[in-house]
Formats: sequence, C-alpha cells, structure tokens
Amino acid sequence: MKKLKEVSRLVKRLVLFFIGMSIIQFGVAVFLQTSIGSDPFTVFTQGLATVLNKTGLKEFSIVQMISGSTEVTPGVANMIILIALFIIILLTDMKRIKIGTLICVVGVGPIIDLNVKLVSYFPIESANILIKMLIVLAGCFIISAGFSIMSESDIGVAPNDIIPFIIKDKLNFQYRWVRIAFDATFLIVGFILGGKVGIGTIISMLAIGPFIQFCLPYGKNIVEFIINEKDDSDNDSNLTVELN
Repeated sequence: MKKLKEVSRLVKRLVLFFIGMSIIQFGVAVFLQTSIGSDPFTVFTQGLATVLNKTGLKEFSIVQMISGSTEVTPGVANMIILIALFIIILLTDMKRIKIGTLICVVGVGPIIDLNVKLVSYFPIESANILIKMLIVLAGCFIISAGFSIMSESDIGVAPNDIIPFIIKDKLNFQYRWVRIAFDATFLIVGFILGGKVGIGTIISMLAIGPFIQFCLPYGKNIVEFIINEKDDSDNDSNLTVELN
C-alpha cells in the first residue's frame, strides 16, 4: 500500500512537472511573438553563438549535426551553456540535479516549437508597442506561474534556473534580487557578445524574479493540494497514534 502511494505521488509529480514546463514555454512563446526582445538568457545564447561562429567550432561535424547548418546556432550555444552550468552544479551542489533537470535540457525545444505555432494564430505582432509591453509582462507572469508549479513538483528544473537558488541559499539573499542580478548578467554579457536586446528584454529582467518569488508559495500550495501530502502525513500520524 505504501509503495502504491509512492508511485502515485511520483506520477502526479511528473504530470505537474510537465504541466509547469508547458505553461513556461507557452509564456515564452507569447513573449517571443511580440518581437520586442528576447529574455536575457536567450540574448546570452545569441551573443555566444555570434562569438563561436568566429572560431573553428562551427567546422566540427557534431556541431553541424546538432544545428542542422554550417553555423553555431543559438540552440547549440544554449546546449554549451547548459552543459557548463550542469558541471558547475555538479561541483557545487550536486543534490539539486534531478531527472527533471535532464528532461529540461532535451525536452524544452519541441514544447517551445509547439507553443510558438499555437501562439502564432493570435494577432500579437500587429499590436501597438504599449499592448506588446503588456503582453510581455503577462508572458513573464505566465512563465513565473509555470515555474512555481514545476519547481515545487520537486522533479528538478533547468540548470540555468538552479544557479539562482544556489546563490540565494549560500548568500541568504531574497530570490527576486538574485534572479534580477543573474538575468542582468546574462543580458549585459550577451549584449556585449552581440545578442539582440529590446524593451521586452528589460521588462523580463525586472519582472521575472519578483513574479517567481510571488508565485512560489501558490505553486507549493497547488502541488501539495493535488498530491495530498499534508492529508497523507496527517493520516499517517493519526494512524501511528492509534496504533500506539
């Protein structure tokens, strides 16, 4: 009976993880559809790709196989960054790496493509700049809501999302300030390397950290309600008392 409960909880956590990840990528797709700037991490991948294309890396067959072209694409740069961050996490706080971390590395791309296709049916690109800015803000909130569910599912998050939590715990800073500083670093370095920055990038940098901090407690409540962890623990405690 206990093993059945554990399997049931794991299945529920996996479902919540994929729901959270899908919500995040829907928010990203809404964000990208405005065409007024990428998020700071994407700016960094664009800049790194620009620099790497000036090296001999693009001549490697494995790079051409992954990118499907003779250039180092932002997708290839993204993989390089995630691998580097993965190694950093292994060396500093290995217990944070879970199956969801690996799923994020390989599974985010197809989900983004699906959501971009879905969002393309909405006339976002024809909106004026003020409406687009509001849409970006809404996209940031959607990303944060999805992240809170995915994070609290306790299956794992992407390497670039783990680092701010490590810094927060080690320095005892509020998450929102750590996240803003982290995103600002990606933005500045990415811009210097040649990434494209727009007003949407600035909005994302300032909004996602505070939004995530706001959404995390609600994400935790949603996950606990669906998994019924509190009820199960209370029932187990009552059963123990009765047995004693």
